[in-house]
Amino acid sequence: MYNELIKPQLTEYLYRKAYISKTPLSGAFEISPLCNMDCKMCYVRMTKQEMNKVGRQRTVDEWIEIAEQAKEMGTLFILLTGGEPFLQKDFKELYIKLYNMGFILSINTNATLITEKEVEWLKKHKPMKVNVTLYGDCNETYERLCNNPKGFDQATRGIKLLQDASIRVKINASMTPFNEDDLEGIYKFGEENNLVVQATSYMYPPIRKDESSVGVNNRFTAKEAADNYIKIRKLRMDEKKFDLFIQKLEEGINTDDELIDECMDIEDGEGMKCRAGASTYWISWDGKMMPCGMMTKPYYYPFEIGFKKAWENIVKDTQKIRLPLECSSCKKRESCRVCAAMCLAEEGDFNKKPSYVCEMTEELIEEVKRISQTIKK
Repeated sequence: MYNELIKPQLTEYLYRKAYISKTPLSGAFEISPLCNMDCKMCYVRMTKQEMNKVGRQRTVDEWIEIAEQAKEMGTLFILLTGGEPFLQKDFKELYIKLYNMGFILSINTNATLITEKEVEWLKKHKPMKVNVTLYGDCNETYERLCNNPKGFDQATRGIKLLQDASIRVKINASMTPFNEDDLEGIYKFGEENNLVVQATSYMYPPIRKDESSVGVNNRFTAKEAADNYIKIRKLRMDEKKFDLFIQKLEEGINTDDELIDECMDIEDGEGMKCRAGASTYWISWDGKMMPCGMMTKPYYYPFEIGFKKAWENIVKDTQKIRLPLECSSCKKRESCRVCAAMCLAEEGDFNKKPSYVCEMTEELIEEVKRISQTIKK
């Protein structure tokens, strides 16, 4: 299957073409808000009772119908996410049907429910990638952060099973005050198991789950987030690359390759310049199409009005979004990389600068100055 053969250079070319033509090249199907863990900072997780109060999950047939419409519009890549996808009894059925339709599939999972049974059918229908969020380097952290006292053992078992089946795995790490001490251990695990690790110290306020949570989450202070941002880059880069990264950041240029593709410069009065709402979309478990999974608006209902109309409306509305003028004229904007989703989550308004992100950037610049002085000595 060509899923396993697609090259990064070709993927980037396709995304650039799709951005220009406004083709929905890639989408996320968020099939459920249900999860077997309860992480303190999660933006989507609900209990079954909470879910039933506000909406319902879509059936396999409904997802397949939307996928058929998406394919006609140009969708090639689909990310299957949740909640926890492997918690769904019909996940295998949905996955294999999408696979047989020719989509290039990725999965977001905590890996705690992956056993030999799941790997048996996955290795016959290999995804392009399985993104596993690793929340710590021990069971104690999983209990403290995720309310799962066996989570680390379960997750690492699932990761090993995937690797043994030659299924590509990438590690994501969401760093908070509850797992801060595990950062080095997570990277060590990645190194020992030849896995790419992508960690972040910035947690979006979970406004999709709770509209009153604008600007609030179980997360670091802005200074702590900035300090951990630097720690993450130091762990991920070799000494020479890290020194260059610090040098450029001191000059006001963020050369972090994890940000460049997704987040682009903000210019005075201009709108969003990332892929969201231009070549990518997110369909939530309750049937809303949005530009990205961190936003609550704009949204439309593709299951009701059709994929084509929903996508065209998303593109039109996304092009109307204007980011804060204060950000566009800010001398620190290259260091900051603010985005529309951050403005909405932090302030409840695309037009207001996200104060937490501003503070985090100020702290980042101060820490960079301190490190730079040390390097020069």
